[in-house]
Amino acid sequence: MATLTTAARDPLSLATERHYTVQEVAEMWAMSSQTVYRIFEDEAGTLKVSFPRLLSKQAKRAPRVSLRIPASVLARVHDNRSRGFGREFQLRRS
Repeated sequence: MATLTTAARDPLSLATERHYTVQEVAEMWAMSSQTVYRIFEDEAGTLKVSFPRLLSKQAKRAPRVSLRIPASVLARVHDNRSRGFGREFQLRRS
């Protein structure tokens, strides 16, 4: 039986916990902002904020999307990726 995370049981805790920018995570993990964006853009729990392009030359382009990454999502992704890498690395060495 699957258990719910603390954030899923209490939506207020997810809303009030620390949210990181893509740049902050990129600096913490020593990665490019583009890589961090790709990792988190479709991750459940990541907050997407869309800014429409209002200038006439850019009006036809897609809106700019900014991500905010909750600390619980950051920890979950780090845990999943660090465990997955270890198994993959062990299989390659065998």
